[in-house]
Amino acid sequence: MRVTLFYAPYPGQSFRDEGTTISPVRVRNPKSALVTLAAGARAYLREWGVDAEFRIVDTQVDAGEPEHYASFAYGPRTVDCIRYGGAFENYADEARAADVIGISNNFTNSARVVTDFAKFLKKANPDALIVGGGMDVTARPEWYLANGFDVVIQLEGEQTFARVVEARATGRPIEESVLSRRIGDGIVIMGGPQLNLAELPPMALDLIDDLSIYDDTGEGQPPKTVRAPFTCFETSRGCYRTCSFCATPMRGHYRYMKPDVVRRHFDYFRSVGISNILFQEDNTLSRIQRSGRGTLLHDSGREDTLEIFRIAREYEFSWEFANGLEFGKFLDLGEVDRELMETLFWNDTSGDRWVGCYRVQIPLEYLGDEPTQKFRKLRPFQEQMRIITSMLDLGVRYLTFNMLIGHDDDDQSMIDMYLDRCLELKDRLVEASPEATNYFNVFNRTLLPGTADFRKKADRLAFDIEQTPEVISVYLSPMPSKHLSYYELFEQRLRLTEALNGSLIDQYDGIYRPGSGADEAPVARLDARVAG
Repeated sequence: MRVTLFYAPYPGQSFRDEGTTISPVRVRNPKSALVTLAAGARAYLREWGVDAEFRIVDTQVDAGEPEHYASFAYGPRTVDCIRYGGAFENYADEARAADVIGISNNFTNSARVVTDFAKFLKKANPDALIVGGGMDVTARPEWYLANGFDVVIQLEGEQTFARVVEARATGRPIEESVLSRRIGDGIVIMGGPQLNLAELPPMALDLIDDLSIYDDTGEGQPPKTVRAPFTCFETSRGCYRTCSFCATPMRGHYRYMKPDVVRRHFDYFRSVGISNILFQEDNTLSRIQRSGRGTLLHDSGREDTLEIFRIAREYEFSWEFANGLEFGKFLDLGEVDRELMETLFWNDTSGDRWVGCYRVQIPLEYLGDEPTQKFRKLRPFQEQMRIITSMLDLGVRYLTFNMLIGHDDDDQSMIDMYLDRCLELKDRLVEASPEATNYFNVFNRTLLPGTADFRKKADRLAFDIEQTPEVISVYLSPMPSKHLSYYELFEQRLRLTEALNGSLIDQYDGIYRPGSGADEAPVARLDARVAG
């Protein structure tokens, strides 16, 4: 039984006749979805006595000319959709050799590339079972079944995907072993049991031909002394927060690994040569969530967090917090938790290789007044400043800030206020630490299928996402606010990004900058001397 798991080619969009994409194209960013799925599914299949050979094919890192596959009107302009990676036909032999083909997709923006690829693989091997999973597939199963997939798996797939492979190997109907429903000729598997993270095997990195190729991150190239190979890793799943724009609440209740389990994974990483870890989980600091009375929901949560990063230091990994930190937790009891900060952000740059933390992503999200009424995890601006300047005191030299625009009440004056507050923050950070590099991701608020925002506001979308899924991107506004059109919000994102970052955009993201000459600018690895 051959099981082949694919990452489909990477999507990019650019304005017609422009040389740079609107959003970053990062094909060498390490990916955790399929290596995690394969590890769990292999363990179940071995337990059940099913012999299956797994392969993982990352089409995104293969050489190939970018291919135009669609276009759409966006305001007064035309957006061309391009896919990056190997050409579809390069994978026909892989498809013909497979009994089960799996493709993961978390992002609506990638949906058309993923389904076009699924249709191609099905044509190459009509007998193969094409199975889809991931967050966008979970939210829109009917669309994927109508566009190339035979089976879609909602939510966590380690056990349910193994059941699909078992059914294929034994010839039994899939419906006998999983909770499912039929839609036409397709099957929706409606989520299996939530995985006990203590039982999750280490990621199947043995299925990656060359780990050293993964030397980029979701936030751009790291400092030059951070060594490859990189891996993503999550020590927890879920989050206690239920932000309306986020799909994480679909993943269920919060679960996390204890330090002894994390050590087992770290041992494996070290055995295969991993040097750099991108902590990419939903909310690392949900371990220290407190009740309304101020008591910890997990008695050992804080100590467990400290121990995990002491182990990372012991193993001499470098790391970044690639999915952001709920940084308000550092001030939960009214005073900055210095010990927690010192442990998470410790680093040593005295040698020829960076050890410890080099970059932190900070979710500012909303810079209007009373941010906690918008998203409960946020802090008032002055409290945010207090926490962030403490980070700089501890030697954090690369800070990335995420800010959303396009909230319902956003108008020109509100967006100007966001910019003023970001500039104030930047000035104070430069004053506190002139050698630090501060980068601001200005994102357009979007509607991710499966989120509370999508359920409440989908009628406000200016696009039919079944026809143009590429517009569901934080780099393109898909809807207006009460005061600004979707295209005006996009233009505001460009304005703020340029005002806050300037030429750093070329180094971090390499994306479209109107009138800047950025088409000719090289995307360089960051140097530790670059200032924000």
